[in-house]
Amino acid sequence: MTDVLVSGAGPSGLVLAIELARRGIDLRIIDRDTSAPTTPRAFVVKPSTFYAAEQLGVLDQIFEQGVPVQSMEQSFEGRIAALAISSDERWPWHLNLGEDDLIPILIARLESLGVLIERGLELVRYEQSAKGVISVLKNRAGGEERVETSWLIGCDGVHSTIRQAAGIGFEGHDSDLHWHVLDAQIEGWPYKANHGMLYLDHLVVAIYQTRSAFRIYSLSLNHCDDSWTSLHDILRDVAPSVRLGPPISDVSFQCSARLASDYRVGRVLICGDACHAMSAGSAAGMNTGIQDAMNLGWKLASVVSGQADDALLDTYESERRPAGRAMIDVGQKNDDLWSTSDPVERSKAIRRFSVNFWAYLKNGGNGYEPVMGNYAASSISVGEQPSIGPGPGTHVPGDIRLYKANGAAVFLTGALSSPYNTVLLLISDGGLEAEQLVKAAINLVKVSNRALDLAVVARSTEGAAARRVLDFDENSLLIDPELNCHNRLGIAVRSALWIRPDGRIGSRNDEVDDITLLTNQLDAAFPGLLQSPALS
Repeated sequence: MTDVLVSGAGPSGLVLAIELARRGIDLRIIDRDTSAPTTPRAFVVKPSTFYAAEQLGVLDQIFEQGVPVQSMEQSFEGRIAALAISSDERWPWHLNLGEDDLIPILIARLESLGVLIERGLELVRYEQSAKGVISVLKNRAGGEERVETSWLIGCDGVHSTIRQAAGIGFEGHDSDLHWHVLDAQIEGWPYKANHGMLYLDHLVVAIYQTRSAFRIYSLSLNHCDDSWTSLHDILRDVAPSVRLGPPISDVSFQCSARLASDYRVGRVLICGDACHAMSAGSAAGMNTGIQDAMNLGWKLASVVSGQADDALLDTYESERRPAGRAMIDVGQKNDDLWSTSDPVERSKAIRRFSVNFWAYLKNGGNGYEPVMGNYAASSISVGEQPSIGPGPGTHVPGDIRLYKANGAAVFLTGALSSPYNTVLLLISDGGLEAEQLVKAAINLVKVSNRALDLAVVARSTEGAAARRVLDFDENSLLIDPELNCHNRLGIAVRSALWIRPDGRIGSRNDEVDDITLLTNQLDAAFPGLLQSPALS
C-alpha cells in the first residue's frame, strides 16, 4: 500500500511531494490537468519561500529565473509617496517569479527524487477508515482506479473536492473587486529591472519586470476582459514617456477571503489554497501555501516512518491556520483601503499606508512574519523564550554566514537543511564542558540512526570539542571565527538547540553541560522519536 496520495500538483502539492520524497516516503502525486499551467498566476516570491527553497535545494534555480526586487516606489497624486531600498544583506524583499515559472523548477526537483506527476487523473471520491484511505481516480477516458493509501492530502485548490467531501467548512466571503494580470512589453520604462512601482491613484497598479516581459497587476470595481486599454490610458497619465506594447496575456479574476475550519479529518489533510483563499492584495497566497507544505511534509514523514505518533499532525493546523488567517486579514485590509471611494478619506488612507509600508520594507518585513507565522505557542515549541535572540517557534535567521571545516563559506540555514531534526550546539571557544556536551550529542545522534543530525558551531577547528566533531563527521562542524553567530543568537558561552526539519527552533537550552534536557524535550515533543523502529 502506498504511504501517501497527494492530489494537486501546484506549488503546495509539489513542495509537499518533494518534502516527502527526500525523506524516503512512498507517494503518488496526481493532477487532473494534462500539462503544467502556462498562464499568469501568483507572481511574488517572498523571503519565506527563499527559506523553503534553500531547504528544498532549489534556491539557486529560483534566483536564476526570477528578478529580485530591491527597491519599491509608490506614486500617489502625481508625487512619490514612498521609496524604500532593501536593507537585507542576503535576500531582497521579494522575487519577481511567476507560479508558471516556479512550477517547472519544482517538477524538476521532484523528478530528480524519482517521483513523476500522474497527469489527467482526477480524484472523484474517497472513503477512509482507521487504517487508511481508498480513493477513486478517474482518467480522461472515464476509466476509474481504486487506490489504497495510508494518507490522503488535498492540494487541490480553492474549490477542493477533498475538503468538501471531508465536510470541512470554508467560511468567508467573495470579493467585489476584480484583479487583472497583464503581460506586455513597455518601451521607454525609466526604471531598472529590480525596481517595483505602485501607482495608487487608480485603485492600484503594480508594475514589475520578469526575465522576458513586464507583468502588471491592476484592480477595478467592475469586470473587464480588456485591461490593456485601461492600463494604456493610466500609463499615458502617470508615465507619458512610455509606450505599452500589445498584450502577451491578459487575465481577469476575483478573489475570496475564506479559511478552512479544519486542516485535518482523520487520515485526510488539506494544504495550500484548499485551506485558505485570500486577495491578491496580500501578495502571499502561494507563499503561504508553500509554508503549509513545508510544515506538513516533515511531520507527515515522521508519522509514516514511525518516528512520531499521529498526534504530531494536529500541530500542523495549530501552527499554520493562524498564519492563513493573518494573511487573509492583510489582503482584506489592503482591498478595503484601495477601494475607499471618498476622495478625502482615500487620500488620508493612502498616505498612512505609504508611511507604514515604507517602515515595513525598511525593516525587511514585506509580509514575512504573517506568511511564516510564529509558533511560539505550539505544543512542540519547548521551553521559555530567551532574553536575547530567537527562541522556540522562531525560524533560524537566514543571513548568518559561517564556514565549513575546509574553509568554504555557508549560511547557517543552508547547513541546517537536513530532512531530519538537528541537534545544534554553539560552543564558542570550547573547554571541558563543551567537550562533554559534544560527546553526549554525538552519542545521541549515533543511536538515533538518522532520526537526528548534528551541527556544532565553534570558533575554530583547534579545540578538543571541535576535533571530536571532525572525527565524527567533518560536515557537522561549522566555524564562527568572530562569534557573529553566537552574538546574533544571543549566546554568551554555549547552548544546545533542537532545530526542527523546517528550520524552526524547537527548544533552546543555554549554559548547559550535557544533553539530558534536550533529549527529554525531544522525547516529550515526539513520543516515539527516540524509540522508533529505526532505533531498535
